[in-house]
Amino acid sequence: MTRIGCKLGVSVVVVASALAAVAQSGSLGEYARAVRLEKRLPAKKVYTNDNLPTTTTISVVGPSATAEEKAAEKPLDEKPEQKETKTPENKASQGEQAWQDQISAQKKRIADLERELYLTQREYKLQVANYYADAGTQLRDQKNWADQETKFRADIADRQAQINEAKAQLQDLEEQARKEGVSGSALQ
Repeated sequence: MTRIGCKLGVSVVVVASALAAVAQSGSLGEYARAVRLEKRLPAKKVYTNDNLPTTTTISVVGPSATAEEKAAEKPLDEKPEQKETKTPENKASQGEQAWQDQISAQKKRIADLERELYLTQREYKLQVANYYADAGTQLRDQKNWADQETKFRADIADRQAQINEAKAQLQDLEEQARKEGVSGSALQ
């Protein structure tokens, strides 16, 4: 064999083995997903005799014991925990929490009203499509359709008014909270 033929044979073997390796390992996308998944998984803690904690317990199952189990483990001579006294900071945080609860409840109410409006509009569109799809229905039930359409439009307008009122109430709540000194981040 000549030198050129030998080099050509070696390069063909190298290319063929590279293609075979790519075909066996799958696509580059699969490899990237596997690497990304490995990065997401938390590092596992390996305990040996050298780094084994002596003062705390090791949980191999999951989170720590519940409050009832912890209370049962406490010695009887230990004093019960005293309740926190309400300091101005605690009162302020409780006030902020109350405002957050009120505002989130109002936002949930608005979302519910918007969902009801969406469903009513969707039902109205379906009724319109059904009515105009059949010429016989248009000729037979003109009065019935006029009554239904009036009812749908009034219902939609009523729901829209409720949403506008609820949004105004939300703005009033947020303004009252700001006046009482609740931080903007607590209102979000």
